[in-house]
Amino acid sequence: METHIALSIKSSTISIPYPASERADSPHDGFKPLKGRPDEVPAIPATHDNDALKLALVKINDSATPFFTVACRKSLNSAPEGCWVRGYIEFSFNYIDIAKDSPNYFLLFEQFNRFVLEAKFDLPVDFNFALQGANYTDLAASGYTVCVWITTAESPAMEGAHKAWNQSVGLLADFLARFEKPPLPAIYEG
Repeated sequence: METHIALSIKSSTISIPYPASERADSPHDGFKPLKGRPDEVPAIPATHDNDALKLALVKINDSATPFFTVACRKSLNSAPEGCWVRGYIEFSFNYIDIAKDSPNYFLLFEQFNRFVLEAKFDLPVDFNFALQGANYTDLAASGYTVCVWITTAESPAMEGAHKAWNQSVGLLADFLARFEKPPLPAIYEG
């Protein structure tokens, strides 16, 4: 099988919402609440040249899902050996009662692994689920997010790597869109 799925745990903690910042590699606009706001997704810089990422953010932030996106990024990379695409979608459960318990994310990881096998998805792509702590400052509560890093294998042409990355982003979005929201107080309404 060419698709690899891994889980890691980061010792860092992020705050949600987080402010905009200037970085050497690219500016960051800060957290944008997209839950139930599909018309605001095109304003996210990472989606400007990527319809697959744009559609993924719309699906994951749909008002019927139990998730909201925290951040996303995509980079096109090349070297003499080939081209690859690497990026991520970070998301959280939209309910502090669920987001505060890390086993809920472990279960989600396990279900994604089964989903990939059942879908017979076998592209040269790595999915790395990186769990990390989160402070939901508007609620004065803590919990977790998961950042799913998607990295393609090297390809002779950028077109092949980009296609594999787009399909992988679509697979993740389709998986998350299958879940229904529970009858709990939401972190972000939408």
